[in-house]
Amino acid sequence: MRMSSTEAGQAAPLALGVGALLTVLVLVVGCLGWVQVAAARAQTAADLASISGARALRSDIYRLSLARGQNQRERLAAEIEAGVAEVARRGGAHLEKITFDGAGWPPVAIEVRVALTGPAGLEVSAASRAGYSTAAAHDQSTSIASGGGYSGPLVHRDGKPTCPAVAAAFDEMDAAAGRDGVDLVVTSGFRSDAEQAILFARHPDPRWVARPGESRHRDATELDISMAGGPAWAWLRTNAGRFGFLQRYSWEPWHFGYLPGCGGQIGGALSAKESSPVPEWVPAAYRALVWRAAADGGVPPTVLAGLLQAESGFDPRAVSPVGALGIAQFMPQTARAVGLADPFNAAHAIPAAGRHLGALLREFGRVDLALAAYNAGSGAVQRYGGVPPYAETRAYVARILALAGGAGLSPGPFDVALLPLAGAA
Repeated sequence: MRMSSTEAGQAAPLALGVGALLTVLVLVVGCLGWVQVAAARAQTAADLASISGARALRSDIYRLSLARGQNQRERLAAEIEAGVAEVARRGGAHLEKITFDGAGWPPVAIEVRVALTGPAGLEVSAASRAGYSTAAAHDQSTSIASGGGYSGPLVHRDGKPTCPAVAAAFDEMDAAAGRDGVDLVVTSGFRSDAEQAILFARHPDPRWVARPGESRHRDATELDISMAGGPAWAWLRTNAGRFGFLQRYSWEPWHFGYLPGCGGQIGGALSAKESSPVPEWVPAAYRALVWRAAADGGVPPTVLAGLLQAESGFDPRAVSPVGALGIAQFMPQTARAVGLADPFNAAHAIPAAGRHLGALLREFGRVDLALAAYNAGSGAVQRYGGVPPYAETRAYVARILALAGGAGLSPGPFDVALLPLAGAA
């Protein structure tokens, strides 16, 4: 059937309209597809950029923490921002915004927002946040020692018991060894006199097995360490002193004692001028005080140093907006409770901080929980059964753990991880 010219004239606009509609639909579907792909690409770029920024924070923790004045901090922040922008660019996106997070300085997390620009200037944005993870990397089950010289809480490394201070120092040493391709494994820790008697009965030679009551293992300061798949004992001989450990006997390359001890005594004759584990960024005027206070309190010197840096930047005259005083930022009631008459006297405040932190470490059996209690109070830690969900406290704990661990941290309590965005469920 042939159409008339009138009918043909009416059909032409209809065909053109249908064609235009199909074209629009194709464009819409294409744009929707581009948006979906771009959203995934933008999120990947944002994730990579935020992780890169958090790693930069972590690796520069010492330099950031020592920054004095707003100008110096802004310059360091700009350096990190430039690196984040470059990572975003390599991911096909451009950096829209960067926010340093952590309720204090140095920051412990970073949030970035990036955008991808598509056809007709259409943009797709994505945000991501990354920072230090404070998740425990080891068996943190606790028990109470008995039958030896040490009677405080025990935590476990590779299934072997030791006091919290020794465990924390071993964690640092183990992380450093791992970066050098050496895997440290604890094969023996605290031993009661009864357990020592069994060993001595099997090998009654005091040149190799100490008599019951004479073994240093009864003090929970000693670790027997093997090396799984690593080189000989050269690494420990060269590096253990940096973390407070000393090879006790020349004929036992596996036996290392922790010189700061578990609290209340010095486990060796190491001076603050020798292979002290006090970080090099601690001001010279306070190095010996930190060393002695950590040993007396039974806390790792690196942790006490990190606490003082985070609290006041080693300023003995510091006063916080809420009334915390001195180099260790004691509230007046806490100072009275620990017998500190003058919080502004660093020679008294640092030992008091070591005693207080050591008591919290023995109460909770974990360094992260002790730091949380120092900041938020023991009641908050008990109430939440862990580090309280306060932004300030979590940032505080992460900051000190990072300061204690230093640059180039390996996976574990100080690893970098993606974090929930602010306001996300």
